[in-house]
Amino acid sequence: MTRRVAVITGASGGIGRCIALRLAEQGFAVVAHCAQNVVAAERLVREIRDGGGQAWVAKSDLRTEPGVEELRRIVGDLLSGSPELRLTAVVNNASLMLGPRFGDVDAGTFDDYFRLNARAPLLITQALTPMMGDGGSVVNISSAASHFASPGDIVYAMSKSALEAFSRHAAPALAKAGVRINTVIPGFTDNGHPAFQDRTVREHMSSFAAMGGIAEPDHVADAVAFLVSEHAARTTGASLDVSGGSTIGARASSGPTMSLRDVAARFG
Repeated sequence: MTRRVAVITGASGGIGRCIALRLAEQGFAVVAHCAQNVVAAERLVREIRDGGGQAWVAKSDLRTEPGVEELRRIVGDLLSGSPELRLTAVVNNASLMLGPRFGDVDAGTFDDYFRLNARAPLLITQALTPMMGDGGSVVNISSAASHFASPGDIVYAMSKSALEAFSRHAAPALAKAGVRINTVIPGFTDNGHPAFQDRTVREHMSSFAAMGGIAEPDHVADAVAFLVSEHAARTTGASLDVSGGSTIGARASSGPTMSLRDVAARFG
């Protein structure tokens, strides 16, 4: 019997881990990519295997072209060694966050963010979609930050805007091979960072969403699970917004706001 394979970048923690577990529940074998936190990735793989699923760790630095090639090699070797496996989903989730403020941006930092947040998804998609057949699905994880002004996170937001543009513009080319590509747009999502336990921080983050509150990683995983399923067979080049209305400019205050870097700095 054929078993579907999903490659998830940045799967070692937070949203990526939740996506991996959700797709494993849906019957996918999971390639859990990590850049450095191999211990967390191996823990995730054990959890999936203990639940009766299949999973493997893939470690590589996606900011570099050799790192992308290493991921391609790992996936290619896995598929060629196991004919029953079929690559059907790629989730570009790995991302650098906490970018510099407008006045602090330099060329090197700018390039680092775009290498991982925008260039890597393009190169990974180029490398892995030829291994897919008809019905394959690519999902890019963006951010509501690209839809409202945040001078304190400008490079991060710019890179996510580029990622959304990639999904739209790649859709016609991939459709010729029967592969779909879409974007999920989360808002502030509790990834386990201590800042999410602070009332002031939660109130600030909640103020961005028309629906209020802060999302859980499950909300993002639900969206990904839909987009890689047959229920989304006619969906490509689209964005699925799970930000609770953060992208529609719900925040009433026009005063100073905290950047993600400011929030993280308060909690070490």
